Amino acid sequence: MTKKNKRVILITGASRGVGKGIAEGMAQPEDIIICAARSTAKGTTVHQFGFEIQSSLDDTVENINKKGAKGVAYSIDLSSEQEILDLSKYIKKEFGQLDILIHSACQIHGDLVESKPYWEKSLDLWSIIEVGLKSNYFLSHALTPLMIDSKGKLILQISSHGAMCYMHGPIYGAQKAGTDKMAFDMAYDLKPFNICSISLWSGIVKDEKTQKVSELHGEQYAEFLKGAASQEYAGMVINALCNDKELMDFSGKTLIAAEVGKNYDIKDLDSNTPKSDRETLGGPRDFSDSVVY
Repeated sequence: MTKKNKRVILITGASRGVGKGIAEGMAQPEDIIICAARSTAKGTTVHQFGFEIQSSLDDTVENINKKGAKGVAYSIDLSSEQEILDLSKYIKKEFGQLDILIHSACQIHGDLVESKPYWEKSLDLWSIIEVGLKSNYFLSHALTPLMIDSKGKLILQISSHGAMCYMHGPIYGAQKAGTDKMAFDMAYDLKPFNICSISLWSGIVKDEKTQKVSELHGEQYAEFLKGAASQEYAGMVINALCNDKELMDFSGKTLIAAEVGKNYDIKDLDSNTPKSDRETLGGPRDFSDSVVY
């Protein structure tokens, strides 16, 4: 397939949080960045952990366009298998290629950060598995053939230290651990097609939620947020990975964004150096190279 576009990138969860930051941090002139999430219109807000948070694909797209890239807002419910299939058909028809797929969406329930055991939390927390693990698999399944045909480069899934330590309870931990293992296994299947599969721990990010926390509890969380990365930092890290001629050497790996950024000498927007929490929260596990069919 002959490529007509510089890079076609799909990023889920791009209306707020890490996904929004990745979309804006990755944007380069002539890129086409498809931003997928439920919230579209400017001024849209969601309630999360007691906060009212701005959540708008239109805002993300506007910021992308300012960088000379072309942002495309695509409204989708990632818990719907049919809507995932519709998105894959749309990308194939409209762009004919997909170079980079970033899974950043995660369905967050209000009970998630409650300090109580799992049996006292809502069963609706299972939605974290639906959007953030199942949706990652279904979307990858639908789009990988297009990526193979158009010589795509990278499938990356956003994960966290919750894969290795107790963080927010069993469902959150299972989703993150599952994400890391799925990226590892996908790498084996993708290797013959030179498509890299990575899981990336984004670490603490100064997004809309942490900004609200900082405003209300500044002194209490000041030390905690010292090593936090900007929203755009993970996008800058992903760009550096994509520009590495040895990208395939990372396939199947779980990486920590702060450590990758340090290796590439990436300066964050505020000249802060994001901190790796490996020592306190643990590092990624090494999976076996054994193969069983």
